[in-house]
Amino acid sequence: MTANDWGFCDLSVDKEYDLSKLYLFERLGFNTIAINTCFDDCDEEPKKKKKKGDPKEKKDCFPPPIDIPKDSSTQNLHILQRITISFSESSVAIKLNQSENLKRYDIVAVVPKTLQAFQYACSTLDADIISFDPEGRIPFKVSRKLYKQATERGMFFELMYSPAIKDSTARKNIISTAHNYHAVGRSKNIVLTSCAENHLQIRSVHDVINLGFIFGLNTNESLEVIRNNARKLILKSRGRKLGKYYLEVKVLDDNKKMEE
Repeated sequence: MTANDWGFCDLSVDKEYDLSKLYLFERLGFNTIAINTCFDDCDEEPKKKKKKGDPKEKKDCFPPPIDIPKDSSTQNLHILQRITISFSESSVAIKLNQSENLKRYDIVAVVPKTLQAFQYACSTLDADIISFDPEGRIPFKVSRKLYKQATERGMFFELMYSPAIKDSTARKNIISTAHNYHAVGRSKNIVLTSCAENHLQIRSVHDVINLGFIFGLNTNESLEVIRNNARKLILKSRGRKLGKYYLEVKVLDDNKKMEE
């Protein structure tokens, strides 16, 4: 698979998902997936006071990506690494800038827990996706101004379907969030992911497109959120890592040249 052939994407698969069943995504029509590692900045233990003369410890607060074994059954499936960071204060930016583990992820998503955090995510934070916890309603108002500010910076808003399938409360919250996004931003820069924890929670591409209707998306928009928007997000995430990103030049081997 070339970098230009991202195809249909599911950009959030829980790291607890059975990696031996990743091949099912390809069978269900997906070309690209992202394994998601969650981190809650509020769960960190408070720093202990250091005694004078103690050596400084360089500790990376973010976990490294999980190891994904190479498997012949998934050789045509493009697998990315994603981290989702829940935070309440803008001080998280210091940790983001100092982390070496963070550089190993392809996609960075954030879950702002407060209005201040949401404002910071939309206006300044260098990330790719803004998401929310489906188990509860968004604890603040998503304004048209902030939504536009985020999309103009190339950020995307996430909706997830597996929590909506397995839990009625989450379903109401996600539908409410989806209609809120439509009201304030006409569903611009939306990506639809599974957030699946096991193979029973994933659906085929066509089923996901149909599920888009309950989130207020028409057929074309449902295609956008799992294909074109996802591709734009991946390119944006590469630009975040490499600087301004316009095109990628690759040297093809003789076999690929013959195929073309």
